[in-house]
Amino acid sequence: MSADDLNDPTIDAETLRQIALARPDLRNLILRHPHCHAELANYIHTISQETQAGYPGEQPYPGQPPYGHGTGPYMPYAPQPPVSVSDEKTWGVLMHVGSLFIGFLAPLIVWLIYRERSQTLDQQGRTALNWQISALIYAVVSSVLMIVLVGFFTIFAVAILDIVFCIVAAVKAGDREAWRYPLAIPFLRDNIDTPPHSGHYYQQ
Repeated sequence: MSADDLNDPTIDAETLRQIALARPDLRNLILRHPHCHAELANYIHTISQETQAGYPGEQPYPGQPPYGHGTGPYMPYAPQPPVSVSDEKTWGVLMHVGSLFIGFLAPLIVWLIYRERSQTLDQQGRTALNWQISALIYAVVSSVLMIVLVGFFTIFAVAILDIVFCIVAAVKAGDREAWRYPLAIPFLRDNIDTPPHSGHYYQQ
């Protein structure tokens, strides 16, 4: 197999995978092949990194069980693929709408699951958590202030703001946009000003 052979557009993904294993010097060309889909590209990046790190052996390919079924040498799993655009929209909207029913648990669950696979969901989860924790604090303070009556007004205001903010954030999430909640205490850095990444997103 030579570099010129990779100009053949009929080579399938499985053949490309085998070539990537046998010929590390051709991996950059394989990444430009029309049949090199996202999972294969992530797989090639993974085995390249593991080879540089000194891990022996072939790495498991996405969709296949780990070689040796746990009996051989340690071989890390390939990273999960990035979240699709439609899933980003769906989970982003559910994150903010769910906050109206189960509070900070909704963004916390979505954020923990998808924060390393989507920069958008990572940002949205951080902004939602910042607001939900802040709203909880405001509600507690308002409960104390009920002794002097003003707390009845502030806790009502917090409830109204929570509904409005979550609806606005959900609408923004439908456009895959992270919205920074007003009045939220920045417990978590939201990274909204960070340029978007392609492929996998790993929080530093």
